[in-house]
Amino acid sequence: MDVYTHNLKEKSGKMIDASGTFWLTSATKIVALALGAFIVYLAYIGYRRNRSKPLLYAALGFALVTLGTVTEGVLYVILGAELLIATATGTFVTILGFVAIIFSIYSTK
Repeated sequence: MDVYTHNLKEKSGKMIDASGTFWLTSATKIVALALGAFIVYLAYIGYRRNRSKPLLYAALGFALVTLGTVTEGVLYVILGAELLIATATGTFVTILGFVAIIFSIYSTK
């Protein structure tokens, strides 16, 4: 059994459907990562151009939201963590990102 097949096993020992569902989920995570990285880039460029602290916090927030999205997949599929732990960790990182975005909206220069 190779490492890819091993990582697709559930705790019960049954194989996860690695056909369409797995690849569709992986593709959507990659698209979310690319779009999130682009938003972070734009916010950071805005910060550097205007030296606006709120834009820096917005960039940090979007980076954390993007990281939270990817964290679930990495923990569950690649590192073999339990689904509940992977989801909770990804959600916690996403919440931190939303807090940073809210802070950027209400902060002043």
